[in-house]
Amino acid sequence: MMKDANNRGEWWGWIGFPPPRHNGCGRRNAGSMASPFVLFRRMAGLIALLSALLLPFAGNAADNAIAAVSDAEPLQLGPTTTSATLAGHFARLVDPDRKLDFATILKADADGQMEPREDFRGAGQTRDIHWYRFDLLRAPGAPADWLLEMGEAYIDHLDLFIPKAIGAAAGAAGRPQDPAAYRLVRLGDFVPFSQRPMQTRLHALPLTLPEGKPVSLYLRVDSVSAIRLSARMWAPAAYIGHQTTDLLFQGLFLGVLGILTLGYVALGLLLRDGALLAYTGYVATVFCYYLFANGIAAVLLPDLPGWFMNMMVGSSGFLGFAAALTMWVYILDLKTRAPWLRRCYQGLALLALLMLPSTVSPLYTLTNPIVTVSALVVVVIALVLTARMSWANPGDPTPRFYLASTLISLVGLLLTQMSLRGVLPADFAVADPYQISSMLAVLVLGTGLALRIGKLQSERLRAREESAFATKRAEEQRSFVAMLSHEFRTPLASIDSAVQMIELSGTVEAPSALARLQRIRSTTHKMAELVELFLSADALDQGALALKPEPVALGQLMDEVLGGLEGTEAEERLDLSIEIPDRPLLVDAPFLGVAIGNLVQNALRYSPLDTPVRVTAGEDGNRIVIRVADQGRGMSAEEVERIGSIYFRASSSRGTKGSGLGLYMTQKIVAAHGGTLSVESVRDQGSVFTILLPVTDGPSESGHSLIP
Repeated sequence: MMKDANNRGEWWGWIGFPPPRHNGCGRRNAGSMASPFVLFRRMAGLIALLSALLLPFAGNAADNAIAAVSDAEPLQLGPTTTSATLAGHFARLVDPDRKLDFATILKADADGQMEPREDFRGAGQTRDIHWYRFDLLRAPGAPADWLLEMGEAYIDHLDLFIPKAIGAAAGAAGRPQDPAAYRLVRLGDFVPFSQRPMQTRLHALPLTLPEGKPVSLYLRVDSVSAIRLSARMWAPAAYIGHQTTDLLFQGLFLGVLGILTLGYVALGLLLRDGALLAYTGYVATVFCYYLFANGIAAVLLPDLPGWFMNMMVGSSGFLGFAAALTMWVYILDLKTRAPWLRRCYQGLALLALLMLPSTVSPLYTLTNPIVTVSALVVVVIALVLTARMSWANPGDPTPRFYLASTLISLVGLLLTQMSLRGVLPADFAVADPYQISSMLAVLVLGTGLALRIGKLQSERLRAREESAFATKRAEEQRSFVAMLSHEFRTPLASIDSAVQMIELSGTVEAPSALARLQRIRSTTHKMAELVELFLSADALDQGALALKPEPVALGQLMDEVLGGLEGTEAEERLDLSIEIPDRPLLVDAPFLGVAIGNLVQNALRYSPLDTPVRVTAGEDGNRIVIRVADQGRGMSAEEVERIGSIYFRASSSRGTKGSGLGLYMTQKIVAAHGGTLSVESVRDQGSVFTILLPVTDGPSESGHSLIP
């Protein structure tokens, strides 16, 4: 239960959302809740801030990390070296016009135009071509055979130029200026897996280095996906151990995600829970993303085309964003708490789906940052809302898991984006912080959703128990009322018999006394009818009452219904019109008379004494139409919809005695005759109740049930 605003506040008020309509909170402090327009401005400012942080790094953020040295020192590979990064031992040149060929790069390098770098920095989504020069030096006594590994796995094109002479015993090494002195090795996820020098998750190839002679390798990088390059030299034995550990981690990561996906999709379908199904979709997209982005798919499904790899990486990210938006709509109950934010989330999800074709085109360099910034905004909003939920519901642990999961996702996403955009080194701590944060966030969020499901199941069980208890109490009350009503018959019958005996004895001759006796009998009969009404309502609920249809003329039926009003003030208010009094009907006259009488009595009771009540009966096609119209206080549209509900009384009936059973009985009786009861009412202008009965489709056999 939410606390009131003076205690913990309405958690939606933090970001300007209207409070839930069903919330039982106390009064809010004036000005405690911002308007949607203010929130929109805050969100716009947040988007602008995140855009300012991320988008400028899309193409040239890494330019901020230029080394202060005049040239890169070669990487020393000694006898004890098992693994070493090339960070600080390479230079780079960016070709924004995509026009430079290898010969031009060699000349530019000779002219000192390639800038030495201290560490690897991501360049984000960019169409610029990046040229790298790696400098290696095998120290005396070090082994000749080494392995060069480059990543990320999803980079489209890695064209490596290697001096042809580095494998020769007496060949020259260093930096030949003739392009013909180099051989080209193509790598990247656009190269079929079977054609790569080494069939590994990342891009690797063997090198044989001359002893004591510096060697320079040139690398051309061109990719639609984000460029985040890192390179490392490995001794062959150490590389085998590294591969074992790396594949074990990737297998464990994908295995957990796969099991979670299968388990949660089955549970979500079983429980039909939208939040759980959306969460399952999100986990599935994370699984698919890392399956292709980390190069595992290339190992499992060799020779997939590069465009397909790009499509799967980009589409998984966009679909995951859409699934996460849908999940938060359910978790935060935005449909009822913040419909406008729900529409924003739905619009963003649709936008992400419409951007799917861009994943295999140069437009991906624009659409991916848009989705990334939007995802950051959504995660920040979720962080604020889940924090508020946790604060406002200290007894419920579920929001805390939502908060922890969101915080983990935010940290991982920020670190990864800062690495991709060059704010942080590409290998500052771990290769992909978001991969680890995704695993933790999925596990934590899954725990929170499991608690949510357990809570929902407990609430459903409690609701079932309460419903069963209420049903039992209702049955007990119904039995008591039926017994009590039955017991009323005996004294009422005794009173009526006593009055009859007094009349027959002849001891009372005064007209006024005889009138009083008749009034006593009439009142007794009304009491008996009321008892029968209660018993009939109970029988209707139990399905135990049956019709006994008999032939009767329409005029005769209406006379029997309204005959009891003769000689009263109510008779003067009635405006009766029967178009075809001789029209034969096959109905249960006593019960149908109760239904019509209820409508007439209500019209007389709830309309001013100086206004008429019009009762008409006629035929319209193949239907009998009986209409009762008054000029009373009328009802609202919401109240009209509830007409016929047991014990329901409209607000206009306040101050007037009634049980709320009359219209309930009327609707049941009319429905049992195969007809319908409709209501037209306008506040302060009166109401019109219409009974429509079929002429040929009415009940024709004794024992027809009153339950429709």
